[in-house]
Formats: sequence, structure tokens, C-alpha cells
Amino acid sequence: MKIDRDIISLEKAIGKSDYLQARKIIELNESKFKKPHIRSKLSMEALTLVNYVHDFNNEKNDELYSRETQLIIRHINKLAYNCEFSEIKRFTFLQKDLLSNPKIYNALSSDAKALIAPPTSEMEQNYSVLN
Repeated sequence: MKIDRDIISLEKAIGKSDYLQARKIIELNESKFKKPHIRSKLSMEALTLVNYVHDFNNEKNDELYSRETQLIIRHINKLAYNCEFSEIKRFTFLQKDLLSNPKIYNALSSDAKALIAPPTSEMEQNYSVLN
């Protein structure tokens, strides 16, 4: 049975601390690893990782943790760290729709937050707290 082979591969990957491979196995068989009879075959480490990947891939986190969004956040943080003001201004203008999300704005580093204005809803909250 293929799922038994995937369980063994998952256990081996976790044993080698190859979490990238383990995550790929979990994501490819996500629906199967939700079934209770298959979850009972997993070790405690594998079960913990399966639960974490399920939570991480939750629909609420889909936009925040997508590969593209992570790369954008990393690039903005790098520009802010290197104090490249003209580049950060240009790049944030191109990504203004993405940065209007408060979750994504909160994922930025403190350097980037110092250079980029917060989303309007967050600015209104801070203003109401001050008054």
C-alpha cells in the first residue's frame, strides 16, 4: 500500500532531520494523513509535524505564508536593513495592495516598519488609542 510506504518515508525523513522532505511527503498526502487510522500509525514526532503542517496550510494563513509573499517580505526587510530608500519606496508602491493587509505588515521587520507607513486601519487604531 502506497500510504505505508509514505509513512515509512516520512519517519525516515524525520529521523534524518530532513524536514523539507518530510513536509513534501505530508503535503502530497495531506488528505490521507487526516484519517484517524493512518494517524494512529505515526510516531509522536511525525504526528506533531503533520499537525503543524495542517495548521500552517490553513486557509487563513494561505496569503501570509505563500512562497511569493514570503519572498516579498524578505526583500522588503533586506532593503530596509540596507537603507535603500529609493528602492524600498518603489517596491512598496508596487506592492501596496499586499502591504495594506495588517497581517502582512506585521510580518515586516522593525526596520521596514519604521520606513513604511502602516495600513490605514492600523493607523486609525493607533490614533484612537492616543486620543
